[in-house]
Amino acid sequence: MTWRSVALAVGLPAALLGQAPAAPSSSEPSASATTFLDRYTQLVGLGPIPGVADVDHVVLTRDAGRLTLERGKLYLLSSVGGRTVGAVFRGRGHFTLDPSLPAEQAALQRFTGVPTLDDSITEAVLIFSDSTADQLRALTFGAGDIPGEVEGHARNLIASLKGDNRGSFRSDIIAPLLNGEATGFFLARLERAHGDPVLFEIDPESSEAVQLFRSVGRLRWGTNWALVTRFPAQQPLAGAAGTWRNRHRLGVTHYRMEVRLTPTGTADLDFVASATLTLTPEEPVGPWLRFWLHPKLQVDSARWGRGAEATTFKAKDDDDLWVRVGRLQPGDTVPLTLYYHGNLIDRYDNWFYIDPTAAWYPKNQQGRDLANFDITYHSPSWYPLASVGERTDSTVEGKVLSTRWVTRLPTPYATFNLGLFDAHRIQHPDAPPLDVLLSEEAHRVLRRQLQSLGLYLPQQRNMPDVVAADISNSLKWFTHLFGPCAFDHFWVTEIPYYEGVSFPGMIDLSWSTFQNSSLDGFDEFFRAHEVAHQWWGNGVRPASYRDAWLSEGLASFSALWYLQSLRKGNKEYLRFLDQYEADIRVNRTEAGPIWLGYRNASPTAPFGYQAMIYEKGAWVFHMLRTLMLDLQTQKEDRFTGMMRDFYETYQGKAATTEDFQRLVERHAGIPMDWFFDQWVKGTALPTYHVAWTSEAVEGGKYRIRLRVTQEDVPPDFQMWVLVSADLGENRFANFRIGVRGGQTDYVSPLLPARPTKVIFNELHSVLADVKMERW
Repeated sequence: MTWRSVALAVGLPAALLGQAPAAPSSSEPSASATTFLDRYTQLVGLGPIPGVADVDHVVLTRDAGRLTLERGKLYLLSSVGGRTVGAVFRGRGHFTLDPSLPAEQAALQRFTGVPTLDDSITEAVLIFSDSTADQLRALTFGAGDIPGEVEGHARNLIASLKGDNRGSFRSDIIAPLLNGEATGFFLARLERAHGDPVLFEIDPESSEAVQLFRSVGRLRWGTNWALVTRFPAQQPLAGAAGTWRNRHRLGVTHYRMEVRLTPTGTADLDFVASATLTLTPEEPVGPWLRFWLHPKLQVDSARWGRGAEATTFKAKDDDDLWVRVGRLQPGDTVPLTLYYHGNLIDRYDNWFYIDPTAAWYPKNQQGRDLANFDITYHSPSWYPLASVGERTDSTVEGKVLSTRWVTRLPTPYATFNLGLFDAHRIQHPDAPPLDVLLSEEAHRVLRRQLQSLGLYLPQQRNMPDVVAADISNSLKWFTHLFGPCAFDHFWVTEIPYYEGVSFPGMIDLSWSTFQNSSLDGFDEFFRAHEVAHQWWGNGVRPASYRDAWLSEGLASFSALWYLQSLRKGNKEYLRFLDQYEADIRVNRTEAGPIWLGYRNASPTAPFGYQAMIYEKGAWVFHMLRTLMLDLQTQKEDRFTGMMRDFYETYQGKAATTEDFQRLVERHAGIPMDWFFDQWVKGTALPTYHVAWTSEAVEGGKYRIRLRVTQEDVPPDFQMWVLVSADLGENRFANFRIGVRGGQTDYVSPLLPARPTKVIFNELHSVLADVKMERW
């Protein structure tokens, strides 16, 4: 439906110009796009159309954001799918944003210096598929000049949102326009009167719909916009809670796949695959669905269950795969088969480079990606292959090895690895069997190549046995601590990267940890970290990106615990914590709290994710461990019981930070919101200035007086600090001090001897800086 104003602004009559004044078309849903490129072409071609409206205090309230167009001119942009989806305002305006979460207020403060945004603006470029067009219908449009900057700035915004190749565009923006939906999507590029421009977005398809971005250069970070803050809408839609990123609207419950890996003349492997996906919508979705598929993979064709051809689109070197389907409804079960191929695997020397986390099969982007997998591989018989799942069949015909792998439990990940591997079956007493795959010849070749250059690379003997020892020992240790994991056999494979990745029943380890084991304990830690993911990450899954520390931080802590047990002492354990503390202090200002998850990696803090999620996450578990330590018996039953309870309660499920907090409170017997607010959702690190003295009392007893001044934290920051007093003759008195506020004074219980030394913050009980001073 099209609306035309009755009154015209002062100027030449539009009829004399041969054109009618612009008027916004309704926000009602329009027809979905038949082809992807038709809708894409309309979107990238957005530009001003004839007509201008005088604006006097138009308010666009979008959840926690409020955009006020106080006085100026408004120009409509060309239609997409037959409806108005864009406009440009130039003049005087105002924008406010008040995040609903304290951690997000802090994130905004790191960008603007204040916890809420309250800015004057001079321009707003809008793209929308909500009710904005209806609001603009109240304006009177008439003839008038359109400044050249209007078109230029609209084009600049579009250019910042599209990829390098034709058809590549920000999926959150193009999806509602493809589907002709009035979804509530709203995007505003705001030119601030003071400061760089920002991008404000409401994306109802996201689990956290309200988002603010700041501008960055492509050369600096690979994109034009970096996230500043994001949080759930005040009235979130169904399916938004407890998901990693996208609202859960569509499930892909099962994958049945055929993968053919064929040698080429250059010793690489051609990758050709088919994947049949079982689609089960939770709410109406479509007709265009989005999946992730590796940029190097190309789709050949797609079919529905009965053989009807499906329309697809994938831009060159892009990972968004779009499939057009009829509108799906809850209760439907729809099979979709995709046929695709590409240069996914490269070979250099004796190693195949297969990214373990690559989207080598179509991954759902309309909800959770938890699924069962039934995968058959056809590969060269001389390359041993490992995959997620249980190998249910293995045959060789000529030079082709065919193996079938079926997962027993739903998983969000599927992977495989193959190569010129030597296969070793290793089983230690009371440990599950391991199949260790590594290319020993590749290590020998690498060593010879370096020696020819005058370089020396140490290589440990019995590489598979050394690595398998840590895998087996850490499996037994974690089983003792947390309970049995879901798998009784493991594939351990070598990958030519400086990383490790753990999948259900399959552990990929860097070539470097096979090559040599460092003396400082890192390799034992590294191997145990990946093993720990069988419990934390594969067994208990983090519910969203905010809960990633329950996987990575807990795996790091578990690996430190293993190293402490293996080395039978605290030296390496505490040394790792010291290094973590240094990393945290360097990154905390720019990165933010643990609760920001992946967002801690930013242009100004590229190491922020590692420091906050892996390292500060490990520190949080360490602090809980010391908090729950029985000082009389030195037993850790409360902590180990809590961790076992956490695993048993959430095994095979997704857990949130709030779930874990409730479980901690149950075992601690006290509210723990203060702890999680400070250490998971906050960034403050205390500095303690500590002075102590001792005094004799009647009966030959002594007592200690402590004065603790706390700095660098909010006034209500509190923590229980472990203190140890050396009484001589290998006797120690241990006690906890509750530190809160500016100064804390403490008097110890009576002691049987004069203390010769006091260690404040024994066992690194608090992530803090301690400065000892004279009394």
